[in-house]
Amino acid sequence: MQHLHSVLSEAQTRLIANPSPDIIDWLAKELGASYDQASSTGQLSEFRESCQAHPLSEVFLLDPYSRRAYDKPRGYAGDAVMLDYIYRPNLGELDGLASVVHRATTSLPNAKSILWRRDYLAGLIHDYMGSRECAEVLSVASGHMRELDALRETTTDTNVRFSVLDQDETSIAEAKGEYSEFAIEGRVASFAALIKERRPTASYDLIYSAGLFDYLPKAPAVTLIKAMFARLKSGGMLSVGNFTRDSHGRGFMAGFMDWCLIYRDEDDMRALAEAACPKASYKIFRDQPRNVVYLEIYAD
Repeated sequence: MQHLHSVLSEAQTRLIANPSPDIIDWLAKELGASYDQASSTGQLSEFRESCQAHPLSEVFLLDPYSRRAYDKPRGYAGDAVMLDYIYRPNLGELDGLASVVHRATTSLPNAKSILWRRDYLAGLIHDYMGSRECAEVLSVASGHMRELDALRETTTDTNVRFSVLDQDETSIAEAKGEYSEFAIEGRVASFAALIKERRPTASYDLIYSAGLFDYLPKAPAVTLIKAMFARLKSGGMLSVGNFTRDSHGRGFMAGFMDWCLIYRDEDDMRALAEAACPKASYKIFRDQPRNVVYLEIYAD
């Protein structure tokens, strides 16, 4: 951990001398390498403890985005309110180092991947709206559904019906209230509700889960993909994404935000697809910022 301490001390010195998001970008890259080493040697606990014991931790937790991840008011990091700091930034309420850190955490490559995901999902929805009289869409762990912000910018059409599943009732209420021009039917439940339904009661053109798979071990991930695929109409598609093992912010997230994900690469996503839907065709690709790998599976 000696190299880690040197990196943290250098970052502190540079931030005090000339506060800049570029310093935090540099630190995130250095922490990624330290995180990988700690992970390979079974020292992740020591890595997190070293980061959180350093004086930089107090500085970074002035950032409301990082603070919410660390505090987990809804029981987990990455909740819908937290992601809105990226989707709907408001930088005017902060100053000093807090502003510098916040601008960095909500605009560096991992944040760009979250914005890319919003636009990608909006594009999928729009494509099915263009090929169906009324597209049927299911969002699993739906959050605030900010992909509909991007959809609004693409079209004024509303020929789509959403079924949304989320364990957080307030997130569903936010989506229904904010996007009242769309038909949104909400269900307060975890993803396990889909797995427990032995006979699906509805089918969909598009099923997606934006960030849930970052938290799912392989067995429930495979089971959930099976349940999602069973609900696809002919010609339908499911899409899931996962942050990658080499994603830009992995070390900063684990070290200072206490935000730990289950990372996957292309081979991992291929293993999920072949275990869940061995006869189905699928596609695997990375987003443009190169931090998230996507799996699309198609129903004949």
